[in-house]
Amino acid sequence: MRWFVSIIIVLALVAGLWWMEQKRQAALVPEARLDIPAEAEQPEPRYPLPKPERHPAPSPDSPTGEREAPRQPAEPAREPQPPLPELAGSDETALDALAGLFGSEFVEQRIKPEFVISRTVAIVNSLEGAAPALKTWPVDTLDPEPATEAQSDGDTLHWTQENTERYDTWMNALETLPPEEAAALYARYYPLFQQAWNELGETEPHFNDRLIDIVDHLLATPEIGLPIEVIPYEGRLQFADEALEEQSWGRKLLIRMGPAHADKVTDWLRAFRRAVIQSPSATQSVPGTD
Repeated sequence: MRWFVSIIIVLALVAGLWWMEQKRQAALVPEARLDIPAEAEQPEPRYPLPKPERHPAPSPDSPTGEREAPRQPAEPAREPQPPLPELAGSDETALDALAGLFGSEFVEQRIKPEFVISRTVAIVNSLEGAAPALKTWPVDTLDPEPATEAQSDGDTLHWTQENTERYDTWMNALETLPPEEAAALYARYYPLFQQAWNELGETEPHFNDRLIDIVDHLLATPEIGLPIEVIPYEGRLQFADEALEEQSWGRKLLIRMGPAHADKVTDWLRAFRRAVIQSPSATQSVPGTD
């Protein structure tokens, strides 16, 4: 019996020492802070992309025995889309998709083959500001060099209607591309556009929101007729009118291509805008439609 009592005493001492040690350890750990802010949730996009269409399976025959309306012929099953490539390896896929729209010859001559999506995202983002370096563009520069017309005083230069022909190749390509088809392709590859946008580190969380903002910015471009007075500056031509020269490079591009081309571009952009946003209310205030 003594041995049993001895064991009980030893276990009690061990338990007591363990409890005291746990209490001492707890006193060394600071209390959990309750004021640590939770990680901010990603805001919802202002302009959501349209959701993919879903085609529900035909309902089974009515169990009540009632005669149902004749069913429409079932649509042929759509082949599943192949998985998207990684952004770093997406150039071949992007070039193939563009070739399907514009033809291989156009893509080979006009589209730079490296970093297609990343360069496109960066150039879109820049359209509201100053023109970026030519080497960062996803497309090759125009040819030939712009022409100017000297006035009788010999010192005044004008950007003339002749320069609008430099944009004919691009306008012809645009006219062959339905805006809805471009929007569908964009929606298909949107995860890659969003990844490229994230890598830019901009504060706007959603690339599609930024894209729509840029489109709206371009749609508000003032319509300026040609010719326009220009002056040489650091090896290039700029508008003599300071108010025009202070416009973004995207707007100045529309002005330089002339009213006829600019109207076609803005009409296309309005249709594209309608196709890439989900909310009908977002189309109620489109610049240039009032």
